[in-house]
Amino acid sequence: MAAQSQIWPEASQFIMKIAVGMPPTEVHAIFDTGSDLFWTQCLPCANCYRQTNPIYNPSKSSTFQTLSCKSPQCHLTGSGAACSSTDTCKYNYGYGSGLTQGELATEQMAVTSSSGAMTPFPGVVFGCGHNNTGTFNANEMGLIGFGRGAISFVSQIGPSVGGRKFSLCLMPTNTDPTISSSISIGTGSEVKGPGVITAQLVQISDPTYYSLTLTGISVGNTLVPYSTSGPPAKGNAVLDTGTPPTLLPKELYERLTAEVRRQIPSEPIGDTLCYKDNLGDLVMTLHFDGGVDLPLSTVQTFNQMPDGSFCFAAMGVDDDSALIGNSMMANFLVGYDIDNMTVSFKSTDCTKIG
Repeated sequence: MAAQSQIWPEASQFIMKIAVGMPPTEVHAIFDTGSDLFWTQCLPCANCYRQTNPIYNPSKSSTFQTLSCKSPQCHLTGSGAACSSTDTCKYNYGYGSGLTQGELATEQMAVTSSSGAMTPFPGVVFGCGHNNTGTFNANEMGLIGFGRGAISFVSQIGPSVGGRKFSLCLMPTNTDPTISSSISIGTGSEVKGPGVITAQLVQISDPTYYSLTLTGISVGNTLVPYSTSGPPAKGNAVLDTGTPPTLLPKELYERLTAEVRRQIPSEPIGDTLCYKDNLGDLVMTLHFDGGVDLPLSTVQTFNQMPDGSFCFAAMGVDDDSALIGNSMMANFLVGYDIDNMTVSFKSTDCTKIG
């Protein structure tokens, strides 16, 4: 039976619930396949952002233990690990949108499914963050990394639940935040059955990322190739639940959006790629290496805004690589399997599986 936890939308991110310590503190952390470290805000604070729920206090937990500098796990966060005068492993972990600093420690953790089934995990390495800055809001108590790296939460607990694999179902961004979905980890989390689309992950130099080779995107029946100058690089597209929009190289984005404009029957609002209503029955398809095609409806390609309009869920960036953000994975049950290097997609109403 897979270990399960609840997950819900929060300000265009997704939050996973996890219990930390003994007695447990309930932590609500941003779920991120684009990084490895799990960290939470931690007393005493040198610089913590405002948080609604109580900040985790290691001095109140009987199972908290700082990592020694001599521990092999101390150096798994990459170049950011350092030693303190008391032989405590310090870390410094940066994101596109912020920074966390503190000490690495081990702690008793547990996840609980919506039906109340609890799975405990002793001795999980995490970041006790005393200095945390960035675009985090008061309901986001930290960030839980589910990347492929050795220190990620799934890599640490995978062996105890039958393998480094997990599946989750992200709801569309305008979903009522009181509706929760679930994440399953280990044996029993596999995405199976009719309609499953499976792609092979590509090993790239970065050990964290889930990378696929995106060869092109179709708008209706019109193919927009990834590159106009030869085949794209292997592993050129990363699946990242911690980034809301899909990011595409500018040159591809411009060719793609010209085709989207051409095929949508109504006029966009001003010079944006937002529409008041009628998007038609536009279907876009992501084409991955090996002849794997992933059809997307307007639920995945357009976000409904507070004013009721619909805006394209991608942006153009100065980069050769693409990033597939969380809004484009909405209403798919997505299974990630690190051991077999696959990712599987199954079209699902994610508001119905909490």
